[in-house]
Amino acid sequence: MSPDPADTLDPDWESPAAITLGKKVLELDPERGYVRASYVAGDNFINRGGRIYGGFLAAMLDGLCGHAVRLTHRQPGTPQVTLELKTSFIGRADKGTLIGEGWVRHRGKSIAFAEAELRDEAGELVARASATFKVGS
Repeated sequence: MSPDPADTLDPDWESPAAITLGKKVLELDPERGYVRASYVAGDNFINRGGRIYGGFLAAMLDGLCGHAVRLTHRQPGTPQVTLELKTSFIGRADKGTLIGEGWVRHRGKSIAFAEAELRDEAGELVARASATFKVGS
């Protein structure tokens, strides 16, 4: 029986949720706690209004914040969980590619604060979020 990927020590491991969202990492900077990634939103991401459903955008932002925090762990495989996610929907989010950035604002022993933004292919801001994470067991 193969090990559970969630238990891996590889800090670059992507969750099935991130894969579903079409995440592709474009840039990582562990020293700053920074990640830049793209997401592909297809027809299955669209709400009745013809735009990307806000829940998918929130999931992308949560993933960006979480990935940024994960980069700062001193011990690979350190558990973390989102305690709070505040999301602001700012612009029109149509299907296609979105580019996101996530960065750590502050990291303590057991709590981390991160922010993220999503932009459309033209560079227009679509949504932003701030998140609080519990780090460790």
